[in-house]
Amino acid sequence: MTIARVDGPSGASGNMFLGALLDAGLDQAALEAELRTLELPPWRLVRQAVRKGPIAATHMDFAIDTAAGHGTLGDPASMAAVIRASGLRAPIKDRAQAMVRRLAEAEAAVHGVDPDDAHFHELGAVDAVLDIVGACVAVDLLGITAMSTSAINAGSGTVNTSHGVLPVPAPATLQLLQGSPLEIYANDVDAELLTPTGALVLTEFTTHAGRAPAMRVTATGYGAGTADLAIPNVLRVTLGEATSTLGTDVVTVIEANVDDMNPEHYPSVSERLFAAGALDVTLTPLTMKKGRPGTLIRVLAQPEASDAAVDVLLRETSTLGVRLHDARRVKVPRHVLRVDTPYGEIAVKASYIDGRLRDVAPEADDCARAAREHDVRLQTVYDAARAAAWEVASPTQPAMGGPDDRS
Repeated sequence: MTIARVDGPSGASGNMFLGALLDAGLDQAALEAELRTLELPPWRLVRQAVRKGPIAATHMDFAIDTAAGHGTLGDPASMAAVIRASGLRAPIKDRAQAMVRRLAEAEAAVHGVDPDDAHFHELGAVDAVLDIVGACVAVDLLGITAMSTSAINAGSGTVNTSHGVLPVPAPATLQLLQGSPLEIYANDVDAELLTPTGALVLTEFTTHAGRAPAMRVTATGYGAGTADLAIPNVLRVTLGEATSTLGTDVVTVIEANVDDMNPEHYPSVSERLFAAGALDVTLTPLTMKKGRPGTLIRVLAQPEASDAAVDVLLRETSTLGVRLHDARRVKVPRHVLRVDTPYGEIAVKASYIDGRLRDVAPEADDCARAAREHDVRLQTVYDAARAAAWEVASPTQPAMGGPDDRS
């Protein structure tokens, strides 16, 4: 199982990500062959060996024929249509189209318009399609199944854009980061270091943020940015083999014992904890001091979300304190797919061990909704979804599957 580690001490962009993967051994001819199935204006992949400070790196960019015209590619629907009409495999198409949609939604949220009305200047739209599809193809070609990302230096100051002078990080970049596990920071570099496309790519493929995972290193690549900075302007990607086919990470466990709270309030507390980023919330009955019945509230959260969970517990429960400790998790890789049944589309979680399909589990909420809508037994919908999933689930672990973090 190939895993990737991304370190961004001087930010990230779409072409820095591809440059780093090319530097790490990505087959350029295979990448270009896949990208040529896109119906786009003439373009060339320009690759150059450069030095950024003491580090040798690969700078890559797409040189687009500006005289050829770009049609109406500036809107999200046209960008998605180009991807949909390509010769790419279905999983790559689906992922790339979803990324275009996310980028459009981020731009739309910033400018207060409908995502369908978001617009990218035409040359930028071509470049964005190549960066987005290129990232999806590269991850697939390298067989990357998980990606860990460090905190990313986003830069500071302001940047000139087609919308005028904007603060760094750009508003669309921040919009893309919302809800992701990625952390950003800034030092004294007065420049935009994390671009919207860089944020899009990292948030799409990162399965764990924070410390690097255990792995046997097989390749390292450095993707160069265009600016010359006081620090080497490179994005580093390290490829390796997982020491186990099972995923590992670290979560924070937050606990509180409560014996004086109205039990009717617990559902609301759980809801607020999940809204604050909790991965899981459990309630366990206890017998506390003086024989009083109580409840142990246990919350699992990514370390960066632990402060928000603590705040909810202290504000929304009667506890006067909480306990925190970090725990190492070992996780079976999981991939979420959607299957068609006589009762509608149902999400199903497929799990893998040693890269092979282990089991499929329909999502209970989807099954319950479909059972209500069709007035049938829940078990009937569950069995139909499970049977359909066994038919269509990949027998081997898909690259960059979407794991569910609750455990």
